[in-house]
Amino acid sequence: MNKFLSVLKMLPLIITSTSYAATVNLSSVSEGGSSDFSGELLESRCAKTGVVMFHGRGSSPRGPVVEELRASLNRAGYTTLSIENPIPSNGQTDFNSYINEAGVVFPEAYARMRAAINHLQSLGVEEVVIAGFSLGSRFASAHAARGQINELPVLGLLGIGMYGTGIDPLNVSFTLDEVSVPVLDIYGDVDTNAAGTAANRLNAYNSGPGLSYTQLALTCIAGTNCHQLEGIKGNDSMPLEFNVSAWMQAVAPASTITDCGVNPPGPIVAPEAIPDAGALNAYLSLFLMFVFFTLRGDCFRKR
Repeated sequence: MNKFLSVLKMLPLIITSTSYAATVNLSSVSEGGSSDFSGELLESRCAKTGVVMFHGRGSSPRGPVVEELRASLNRAGYTTLSIENPIPSNGQTDFNSYINEAGVVFPEAYARMRAAINHLQSLGVEEVVIAGFSLGSRFASAHAARGQINELPVLGLLGIGMYGTGIDPLNVSFTLDEVSVPVLDIYGDVDTNAAGTAANRLNAYNSGPGLSYTQLALTCIAGTNCHQLEGIKGNDSMPLEFNVSAWMQAVAPASTITDCGVNPPGPIVAPEAIPDAGALNAYLSLFLMFVFFTLRGDCFRKR
C-alpha cells in the first residue's frame, strides 16, 4: 500500500504538466486603438517565447490554419495567443471594405497586436514571434514594419498564405521591405495569389534591412483548398506544422523563463483544444497499469 501511495503522488505532476487554455478579453484602447477584442490563449507554463497570431479574413481566432498552428506551437513549448482581426466599420469582411478602410483597420490591428503582446508579458513571456494567415499575414507583416511601439522584442515574422496584392499596406510587398526580423513565408504551391507574387515578396524583403527570408511552397493535394493547406496540416508531423516548428526552433528556440512559478495557472486545457491531448490519456493508462502490477506483485509476495 505504501508503494501505491507513493506512485499516486506522481499523478499531479502528470496533470499539471499540461498547458492551460482560456478565452481572454482584451482592449486596444491603452495602445491607441478603439475597441475590445477577444483572443484564444494556450499558455505553456514558464515559456519564455510567445506567438501572437491574426486569423484569416471572415474567420475567427480558432479558424483554419491558426487553430492548428497555435496548438502545435504550444505543444512545442510556446505560449500562443490567437486574436480577433479588426473589421471595417460597415461590419463587412469583403476585401474591398478593407481597401476602403485600410487607414482605420491597420492602426487598430497594430494596437491589438501590442495589447496582446503586453498580455503575454504579464504572463512572464519575454520575447515574441508575430504570425498571421491570409489577411492576418498582411496585418502581421505591416505590424513588423510599422506597428511596434515599446513592446517585447519581436524575433521573427511568420506569414502563411501571404498575398502581394492590393494597396499599401494590404499588399505585403509594400511592407516587407521595411521588415528587419527573420521571416518565414510559407504557402501552398497552387495557391495562385500566393505563388504568383512569391518573387515580389522575396525581392521586397531583400531590398530592405532584413537578412533572413525563408520562402517555402508546400505541395498541396489535388481537389483540396490549397490556400488553407487542407490535407497537409493537422498534427505535428504534417508539412505545415513540421516546417513551422523547424523554423521556430532556429529563430526563437523554445525555452523557459527564470524564476518561474509566480503566475497562477489558468484553466486546464480541454482535450479538443489540443489535438494531441490524447497522449495524456496514454500516459495515464500506463500509470494505472504500473499501479496494478505493483499491487499485484505485493500481493504475490505476501502469499
